[in-house]
Order: sequence, then C-alpha cells, then structure tokens
Amino acid sequence: MNAAALFSGGKDSLYALYLAERQGVTVDHLITLLPTLPWPSPHAENIEALKLLAKSMGKQLTIVDFQKEGAFTETLKSLEVDALIAGDINVEAHLAGLTDVCTKTGLELLEPIYGKNTSELFDEIFGLGFKALITGVDLRYMSEEWLGFVISEESGDDFLSKIGSVDPLGEHGEFHTLVLECPLYSKPFSVASVVKKTVNNMAYVNVTVV
Repeated sequence: MNAAALFSGGKDSLYALYLAERQGVTVDHLITLLPTLPWPSPHAENIEALKLLAKSMGKQLTIVDFQKEGAFTETLKSLEVDALIAGDINVEAHLAGLTDVCTKTGLELLEPIYGKNTSELFDEIFGLGFKALITGVDLRYMSEEWLGFVISEESGDDFLSKIGSVDPLGEHGEFHTLVLECPLYSKPFSVASVVKKTVNNMAYVNVTVV
C-alpha cells in the first residue's frame, strides 16, 4: 500500500507515520496543511523547519493552503496514493473530516494512534528516542516558560510532574511540538535560533533548525 501522510512536524504525526511504515505501508509523500484558525499555528509558522525534516526522511513535502477550496482533495488525487495517514488521537471532528475527504477521493484512512491512551502513547513515543521541542503553548493552560523545552525520555518524568491537568500529549491544544530527533530522520536536529511571539492566548516560537 502506498500512502501520503499528514505532517505537522509534531510528535503525533511523526509517530503515526513511524507506525504505518513499520506495518509495511510505503510513504513517499508528506502533506502539511496550512489551517484556517483565528490564531497562529506553531506548525505553520515553522514551515522552513518542516522542509528540512521532510528532506531528512527522503520524502516529498506538499504544502496545502486549507483556505483554498478543494486544494486538499485535489492534492490527494494528484499524488496517486492508496491511503492517507493521520496522527489524530481523540478529536472526533478531525476523524470525521478526514473520513469525508478520503471517501470523496477513494482513499483508505489510516489512523494508527486514534483512540489510544495519551499517557501510554507518551511512554511509547519518547521511549523510542523521540525528542520534541515545545514550539507553542496555549497560555490559558501552560506558561510561556515552557517554550523551547525539549521533551525526551530523559526529561519526560520531570515534564509530566509539572504540567498538572494538561494532557500528556497536549491533545486539547495545550501545547505543540517540533520533533528534533526520531528514528525516521537521517540525523538529529538542533535549534540554531529562536524568536518568541505572542498573539492572543497563543505564545509560540519561530525556530531555525540545523
């Protein structure tokens, strides 16, 4: 089976991609969606970093502006794949929306981590050697001080002990990440520069990775 994978650069999308490939799915194409939100997306704000990560995996990255009607479905059709991989965990609206898109394009939807316990997923992801930089926080749930923190197997317990009722994977939008190191990359990445910004309740960083 050939598939395209939704790719935000964050831990969930990369772990879903990792699991799909471990199950024998061939993935040559990544798709990054530029969302239509009333606040900045930390993922969309770091597109240049995503390009480097995709190149490290030897995959073709396509960036789709979600504001352009039909752009997503047209992209899926043009890639000539059998399935779409996504890293949703428990947001039913995301699952329903992608199910509708896949129905229209004749693709199978693969959601390897949907419905799983986020605490267990946290242990799985970081136990595999993932290292994820926090690039955005919702200030209603987490302080700006968490920006730039790197979650890893070594720092995971400390992180979990300090975030209180925040979901371990930020599944309710509490925080967003950029994976700097994982088994899919040809090399680990490090942060060369950081610019912090705040818009409404979202604090985020623009990062340069090398």
